[in-house]
Amino acid sequence: MKVKRIFSSVMALGLVVTLAACGGKDSNKGSATGSASTEGSQTGADATSVDKFESVTSDDTLVIGVSSIGGDFIQGFANSTNDVKIRQLMGIQGNTGYGTYVQDEQGAWVWNKAVLAEEPKTKDNEDGSKTVTYKLKEGLKWSDGKPVTSDDYIWKTLMLSSPSYSLVTGSTEIGADSAKGYEAYHSGKTDALEGIKKIDDLTFEAVIDASFLPYYEEESLKAFDLRPMHLEAPNLIIDVNKVAVNPDYKLTDEDKKAYTDSIDQQIAKENEDFDAMKKEAEDGKVDEQDQKAHDDKIAGLEDRKKKAESGEGIDPTQLLFEQAMLFDTETYRKNPSVTAGSYKFVEFKNNMVKLEKDDNYVGDFKGKKPSIPKVIVQVVNPKISIDLLENGDIDVWQEETEGAKIDQMRKAADDGKIGGYLTFDRNGYGNLVFLNDRSATQYAEVRRAVAYLMDRNDFVQNFASGYGVVTNGMYGTSQWMYKERGADLEAKLTNYTLNIDQANTELDNSPYKFESDGKTPWDKEKAQKEYQSNAAGFDYWRYDEKGKKLQINQYGAQDSGITTLLNNQLPDNAKQAGMEYNVQAGDFNTLLQYLTFPKEDAEYTAFNMGTNFGTPFDPYYQYNSKGFNNKDKVNDPEADKITEELRRTKPGDKEKYLDKWEEFEVWFNKNLPEIPLYSNQYNTGYSKRVEGFETATPYWDVTYEINNMKLK
Repeated sequence: MKVKRIFSSVMALGLVVTLAACGGKDSNKGSATGSASTEGSQTGADATSVDKFESVTSDDTLVIGVSSIGGDFIQGFANSTNDVKIRQLMGIQGNTGYGTYVQDEQGAWVWNKAVLAEEPKTKDNEDGSKTVTYKLKEGLKWSDGKPVTSDDYIWKTLMLSSPSYSLVTGSTEIGADSAKGYEAYHSGKTDALEGIKKIDDLTFEAVIDASFLPYYEEESLKAFDLRPMHLEAPNLIIDVNKVAVNPDYKLTDEDKKAYTDSIDQQIAKENEDFDAMKKEAEDGKVDEQDQKAHDDKIAGLEDRKKKAESGEGIDPTQLLFEQAMLFDTETYRKNPSVTAGSYKFVEFKNNMVKLEKDDNYVGDFKGKKPSIPKVIVQVVNPKISIDLLENGDIDVWQEETEGAKIDQMRKAADDGKIGGYLTFDRNGYGNLVFLNDRSATQYAEVRRAVAYLMDRNDFVQNFASGYGVVTNGMYGTSQWMYKERGADLEAKLTNYTLNIDQANTELDNSPYKFESDGKTPWDKEKAQKEYQSNAAGFDYWRYDEKGKKLQINQYGAQDSGITTLLNNQLPDNAKQAGMEYNVQAGDFNTLLQYLTFPKEDAEYTAFNMGTNFGTPFDPYYQYNSKGFNNKDKVNDPEADKITEELRRTKPGDKEKYLDKWEEFEVWFNKNLPEIPLYSNQYNTGYSKRVEGFETATPYWDVTYEINNMKLK
């Protein structure tokens, strides 16, 4: 029997709908963005046919089809949406793990009754901070049968907050920055984090620093999760609020060598970062304070290495601590052998992740446990995903955005070829992301010009086929803020439409207003004549005063419908504005590397992708110059001010929060650190043998609904 459930305001009947604004949550940090995804991409899968497809379904195995898998199973590295979903199935991230606070189907934060013996107690302190006390239930176990204790929560907090973690591992994680004493601990001034405290094996405290309060969605700051300390750091213990060496452990020669190797890595990373800082400076120099900080850090590391090599002065705690960090990011990151979630990791090979039900799992915050013994997450060719669903070769195809495939999915449900589909308005958007600190894309005038060189309505019609809308800010189609203030907001925003004249006006106000000699003003009339007479061989480009050509190189996922649409529009339209615009298609995981870890002279500074949001809406981490997840490299005092004020809104002060949200959206629309292309509808289909898949929202997908699902 066909089952169809719709949780949506965007219907195929039209484009005029009620939208909702965006928010986010990533790694238990308030965040505007959650995960990145390809938009209609075929990347990661071989071009196959249905006949050649080798089915791996069986009576005890649910098969989830995906377009690609990167293989990063902890946060802080590439953050592709499919890797995130696999983490969520294992409880490493998300609402079915053992976090102290999780989100329900509508994104509201709730305390986790599965792992906590009672609701956490919050105490207001005289200095303006707040102390939260957590008491774990007895009998909680990791997938290997070892007990879950307060050490595991404190361990992850201390490890990710350590000043060595990013240096040793290259991770973008910053730890518990809302904890009292974080700056002193994170800067290395102390080896203890004041804002975390072990009471006993089942009880611990966390102190939210006064400087982080008020915070609009305060409950999100109380969300702590865990890592298996017995696996990652078997020779370390938690000493109240710091790590220490187990008194019974003796250092080995192998430990000492690993320690000096780790110091070498830190020295190399510090020198690399400092060289990059000097290159970014206009005169190639840094101020005395930065130079001294660098010199002091290098001197301290070299002194530690010298003492270690002489056999004296080795800090065994630091040695073992850094070894554990490397294990976390080199071993556990790719092979999370011990977890606390619905499913446990078996293997990842041949574009396939195999998982098995964790019998030690106590259930999600509602007490639900999985009944399906095994899950496989398998890379397939998205072009034939609905065919595979109809044939029963895969059981779930999630969050489809292409209009033609949505139509195929819905028809398959109507014809009884699949079990049904669920649909909801997306909490995110398709976007064109820029590096805002280098090349031509560092100028807002250039970014706005790009927006005037494309027809975004064409994307909605040709890609989303009516299952989406054009948006003018950083919001999706499912957020309460837009429902409250959307009508007022839209009147304040620029609706960027294809307009060559307006693009030229923007560029005339940018540094790129000259011909190749850097002196003669660029002439749009001359450009039009050149374009009309020789479009294919057009060679009348804009230059800055130093004779540097206006050129943007974009990287997009191969065979993505959006990559194709952008390539069809931008290179040709851009010629008429004197801009050389190039589009390169390739692997999505390569795209993530180019975006996340760009070189100073990065070849690509524009990337088309999709971004999904969560809650709370806190764009500080993405657009504040101090934000740890500022992949766009934004450095704007106005953005710093707005994002700081938005997050500091007092809980319950809804109107002030909405005022600040509008202010942020206006800034975003004017500066365009990213160009929103559209926000659309997600459609998830499932095979006829799947039962119990009844709920899908922007905050709740198959990775959480898995505990309700069964196989016929």
